[in-house]
Amino acid sequence: MNPEFFAALLSQQGILIVERRENGGFRAIGQAPDWCSALLPADFASAESLAPEGIISFLEYFIPEAERFWAEGGDGELRSGIWIESCPNGAEPRLVATACVVSGQKLLLIRRIEKEFEQLQRVYQKGRELLLTHERLLSETAKKEILLHCIIHDLAGPLAGITGTLQVLDSEDLSAQGRQFVELGRRAARQQSCLIDDLLATFRAEIGALDTIDPNPVLAPDIVSCARDVLDMLLPAFAARDVTGRIDVAPDLPERVLIRGEKGRLERIFHNLIQNALRYTPAHGEIAITFRQEGAAVKVTVEDQGPGVSPEVISQLFQKFVRGGSNRGKSGLGLYFCRISVEQWGGAIGCESREGGGTRFWFRLNLV
Repeated sequence: MNPEFFAALLSQQGILIVERRENGGFRAIGQAPDWCSALLPADFASAESLAPEGIISFLEYFIPEAERFWAEGGDGELRSGIWIESCPNGAEPRLVATACVVSGQKLLLIRRIEKEFEQLQRVYQKGRELLLTHERLLSETAKKEILLHCIIHDLAGPLAGITGTLQVLDSEDLSAQGRQFVELGRRAARQQSCLIDDLLATFRAEIGALDTIDPNPVLAPDIVSCARDVLDMLLPAFAARDVTGRIDVAPDLPERVLIRGEKGRLERIFHNLIQNALRYTPAHGEIAITFRQEGAAVKVTVEDQGPGVSPEVISQLFQKFVRGGSNRGKSGLGLYFCRISVEQWGGAIGCESREGGGTRFWFRLNLV
């Protein structure tokens, strides 16, 4: 392509082309764009060789970098940062220069970028606003966390006293009715303790989106191992209700089923789902926990043999403070905790009634 034609084409796009001469000076190629008239010297278009400072002042700082770029072969392009140039008429155009080599010619392409600059400013402004919003959220979260821990402390202190008192009473010579009342009190204390645990776990899960999960596979939790640990921990509860638990792992899954998540919260998810199934499963029943691979994810199901859940309740089960139809649950936060944890890890969770009775809870998490 003829250099003059190429220069004229770029001039129509508002781009000034300057050639670096063998003597170290510069000259314009083709017609300068309209924006140059207020910025360049009058003899610019006709001059055969001008020093960098004779063109635009900011080139004094960019030319040394361009010279190194050309000396190294000029592969690709080298772009300057945005520069605001002061003109004699008071105008302040925003400019950017690009050094390149075309057919052996060392060229500078200088462009005015008012629209791009305004867009960039809007992006920076939006970024600053989002940063301030993020900092405010962190500050508000910290205040809420302090308040929550103060409330938990105020609840846990008297609860510890009540529990201690009931233990002392239990060692006394009480009537059968007295022991029954002590056991009712201990049961209520345990329920209150579980409520406190649910409040703390749910709050931490809600702010868990601010945390990052380490992608290192060495630190990823084994989802099957987590389920086994929780099932072992709940064995006394299973024995008390005369219910059995079974884990079924598909043969195509690896020996260690590592998922994207956090071990402590994953164990609490299993604890909530298994305990929920245990609450509704009748004596001599079974709770089955299955693991199946679905593409790049693992699907876990927890099935009970209880009365099942109506479709109206299923649609609301994972909302905050919603409990099952019989209200035999605790705080209404357990399933909500499961949902926000699984979704924060990029997974999905759901519930459905089983044919022949019972309920199937399921969740899906990405494999590492």
